[in-house]
Amino acid sequence: MREPSYEGRALVSQRHQLDADVRGHLASRRAWGAATCHARRVLELRGITKAYGRRRALAGVSLTVNAGEAVLLVGRNGAGKTTLIRIATGFLDADAGEIRIDGIDLSTSRAAAQRRFGYLPEHAPAPAELTVRAHLRTRARLKGIPASEAPAAIDKAMAAAAVEREADRRIGTLSKGFRQRVGLADALLGDPPLLVLDEPTSGMDPIQTKELRDGLVRATADAKGRAVLVSSHAVADLEALATKIAVLREGELVAFDTADALVRDTKTSKLDDAVVKLLGGDAAAKESA
Repeated sequence: MREPSYEGRALVSQRHQLDADVRGHLASRRAWGAATCHARRVLELRGITKAYGRRRALAGVSLTVNAGEAVLLVGRNGAGKTTLIRIATGFLDADAGEIRIDGIDLSTSRAAAQRRFGYLPEHAPAPAELTVRAHLRTRARLKGIPASEAPAAIDKAMAAAAVEREADRRIGTLSKGFRQRVGLADALLGDPPLLVLDEPTSGMDPIQTKELRDGLVRATADAKGRAVLVSSHAVADLEALATKIAVLREGELVAFDTADALVRDTKTSKLDDAVVKLLGGDAAAKESA
């Protein structure tokens, strides 16, 4: 008997029209993720709680991202996605809970833990007057990459983010899509075991979104042991990247499983509909559109 989840997957594939090479990378990554269910825990969040005054932002959220996995964090506006990302990266303190990055306790060894991940915020900061290569050269130095290794590391990161042809252009002349790719190259510098992305496709047109998404799929697939945590409203845009989906609703983690499992458990035909159902129906659909 054919499961509805397969139909959902087919619809998503048709809508996105992923290139053949990207589909190959995706299949490879998902196979790796399935084979590494007992792999090392690269990101561990346990009982994360945060409140702003009387408003609860997060209520005991726990999730793990293993090596080779990519977790897509979704939810309505105000669900706590950005708060969780900021706490996971050490840029905001939790009221309670534990964070470990590649086995390092963030609360006691913040600097060491932060060296173990690359971070792409919603609006990646980069000086407009510098060329892509000059900016990444500065970032490599700040990240402690030895000068003798920096050129190769920069070339590798630019290739992974598909910005090598723009290497000698000033960042201020690039489109938003390419500026986000520069941010991705920055995050990939030094091959960190964890990649954290916060709304990476926000404000992009469909072509820019597809280009960045395909770049993310390639970049994460090429490093099979890397773990990825990405937050987004755009479920359909980034489903191709994910091996698991984490659904936040009003600060609580209400679902954490594969896309196929969520579709099956919610008795829907595609992931978009499954997420809408988990978020509470029509009101959630308006927010996640």
